[in-house]
Amino acid sequence: MTFSVNVPAPLDRSTVLRLAFLAALSVLLLGALLARLWFLQVLAGDRFAELADSNRLRTVVSQAPRGHILASDGSELVVNRAALALTADRQALVDAAGAPRDEDAARTVRRLAVLLGIDETTLLRRIADVRYSPFRPVPVAVDVDPRIVLTVRQNQELFEGISAETIPVRDYPEGDLAAHLVGYLGQISRDELAEVRYADYRGGDLIGRGGLEQSYEAELRGRGGQEVFVVNRRGSVIDVQSRRDPQPGLDLVTWLDLDVQRAVEDALAEGIVASRSILRPDGRFLPSTAGSAIVMDARTGGIVAMASYPTYDPTEFVGGVSTEYWTFVNDPAQGQPLNNRPIAGQYPPGSVYKIVSGAAMLEADIVGPSTLVGCPGSYTVADVTFRNWNPANEGSMDLATALKRSCDTYFYELAYRQWQAEERAETPDEIVQRVSREFGLGEPLGIDLPGERGGVVPGREWREEFWLRYRDGYCERASRAEPGSFEEELLLDLCRFGGVWRGGDAINMSIGQGDVLTTPLQMAAAYQAVANDGVLLRPTVGRELREDDGTLVRTIEPEVVSELDLTEAELRSIQRGLERTVMEPGGTGFGAFLGFPFDEVPVAGKTGTAERKPRVPYAWFAAYAPADDPRYVVVVSVEEGGGGSQTAAPIARRILETLFDVRRADAPAFVAGPEILD
Repeated sequence: MTFSVNVPAPLDRSTVLRLAFLAALSVLLLGALLARLWFLQVLAGDRFAELADSNRLRTVVSQAPRGHILASDGSELVVNRAALALTADRQALVDAAGAPRDEDAARTVRRLAVLLGIDETTLLRRIADVRYSPFRPVPVAVDVDPRIVLTVRQNQELFEGISAETIPVRDYPEGDLAAHLVGYLGQISRDELAEVRYADYRGGDLIGRGGLEQSYEAELRGRGGQEVFVVNRRGSVIDVQSRRDPQPGLDLVTWLDLDVQRAVEDALAEGIVASRSILRPDGRFLPSTAGSAIVMDARTGGIVAMASYPTYDPTEFVGGVSTEYWTFVNDPAQGQPLNNRPIAGQYPPGSVYKIVSGAAMLEADIVGPSTLVGCPGSYTVADVTFRNWNPANEGSMDLATALKRSCDTYFYELAYRQWQAEERAETPDEIVQRVSREFGLGEPLGIDLPGERGGVVPGREWREEFWLRYRDGYCERASRAEPGSFEEELLLDLCRFGGVWRGGDAINMSIGQGDVLTTPLQMAAAYQAVANDGVLLRPTVGRELREDDGTLVRTIEPEVVSELDLTEAELRSIQRGLERTVMEPGGTGFGAFLGFPFDEVPVAGKTGTAERKPRVPYAWFAAYAPADDPRYVVVVSVEEGGGGSQTAAPIARRILETLFDVRRADAPAFVAGPEILD
C-alpha cells in the first residue's frame, strides 16, 4: 500500500510580509486601545467623572441683594426692589441678524408686541440688543403690569421663549438727585468677563457703571447664592446636594446731605438758565452752556454735595437703558449729560488760581506778606503787553490786597521775576509748578469716583513734550500760510522755538491762563487746604461701609495728601485776601454778596474769569465759610458764563445761604452780580 502526504507549498515572500504587517497592525491597534482605556480610566478619570456628575447635577445661581447707597443721615439714595419683568430667549426667537428665527417665533414676537403696546421693530431690537449676554434671557420689559404677566403665564403656549419672572432692580427714591455721584448698572461685557477682577462673574451679570456703583462694585455686589440639585435622566429633581445662601452686599454710607444736594442742584440749574438772559456788551446773551457746583467739608474732605449740569436720570437704566435714551445722553447737542463735570471737566481756572501763584511767590521769597508791588493797568515784556482787567493804575499793594482786587499785573511782575531767576539757574526750580502740585493740581486727587482727570500744570518739560508732539503740524501749516502774514510769523515761531518755556508762559500761568487746566474738584481741594490751615485732604464721597443690619465694617478715614510749605503769617495773608475779596467794598466778589449777613456767617472767596477763545469766558467762584472757623468749601464753575462775579458768585451765594439757613424766604432764585472780567 502506498501512502502520499500533501506538504504545503512554501509561502512566498510577499505573503509573509503581508501577514507580518497585519500582525504588527493588530498589536498596534490593541496597544492604542489599551492606552486609550488607560487614559480614560486613569489620567482623565476625574474629569469624566465630573462630566458624568454634571449630567445628573443642576446648579442654580441666585443673585445677591446689592448693597444700598445712603446719605450721611441714613436716608436712602439707592435701594433694591422686586420688579415684574418679561424676558426673552434670544437663541429661540431671533437669528444672528436679529430677525425672527422662524414663523412660530415671528408670531410670538407679534403677539408680545401687541400685548406690550410697542411695535415689532422695537421689540426685536430689545431682544437682539448686543449689550445683553446671548446665554441668558434678555429683559424686554421691566415693571410690567401684573395683568400682562398673568396673560403670558396663562397662555404660555402662545409665547414660546418668553418668560415672566420677578427680578431685583435698583430703585432711586430721590429720582435723578445726585445722578452723577450714584451712577447706574449695566450688563457686564465679554471683554470685562476676561478680566481677573471679574473672575467670578457670569455673562448677563450687572455691574456698576459710573459713580459710586462702579467705585464700590466689589463692596456693593455681595456674593450670589447657589443650589446644586441632583436630577434623574428626565431632569426631575430628586435631591439637593448643596446650598449656599446669597450674602447681601455692604451698604455704603456717604458724606452726602440730600437737602444740601437738592439745593445745590437747584441753585446751579436755575442760575445757569437765568444767566442766559444777561445781555453782553456785544449785544449777545450769555450762553452759560453747562456748569458744576461742589460743597466739601473743610475739615474732612468729605463731599457734602456735588452737581453737574446738565444731568441725566439713572432710573432710565433700570432693566436696561433704551436705545432712544442712550442716544439722547450721548448727543453732543444735549451738553453731554453723562459727563461728571466736577471731576472730569478740565478748564483754565483764571483768577481762582491766584492763591496758588501767590503761595508760590511767598515760598520762593520773591515777596513777603507785607511786600508792596505795583498794580498798573498793563505790564510790558519784550514788546508784548499784558493787561490788567482794570485799566487804571491802582498803585502799590500787598498780596492780600492783590487778591482782593484780583490785580493781574501784580502777579505778572512776580511771575516774571521768578522766571528770570529760574533761567539764570543751572537747574531751574520751577516753584509755581511744584506748589501747584502741593495744592493737588496736575494729577488726579484720587476721589472715590471713576473718571477723574488730572488737569495740566505746564512747565519746561511739559512744553518741550507738547512741542515735539505738534511741531510737524506747526511747520506744515507755516509753509501754507500767506507769506509775511501774522499767521506765518506765529507758526514759524512755534515751528522753531515752540518747545521753549518763555517769560510770557510764566506770566499767563500766574493768573490761571495759558496752558493751565484744572477740574472744579481740584480747585475745591485747593481752597480746602487754605481753609484747613495748609493741610490738603483727599476728597471722598464714601464715609462708612456697613452690613445690611447696620453693623459697621469699615470707616473711610480722611487722608492727608500734602501740606503747604507756608508760615502761619504767609498763609494768613492769603486767607485775609480772600476775606477782603468778598466782605470788603472794592473786592471783586463784594457786589455779588451785597446784603449777605457777614456778621452771622463771614465768607472768604475768590472770583475768576477764564478766557478760552473763541468762546465766551468761563466763570468761577471759590469760597469757604465761616471764614473764621471753616466748615464748608463751595466752588461753582459755569462754562461760558462770563465773569465770575457775574454768574458763579451769585450761585455760590445762594448755596451758602442754604448751608447756613440765612436765606430769605422771598429771595429771588438768581440775581446777577456786576460784570468784572478778572
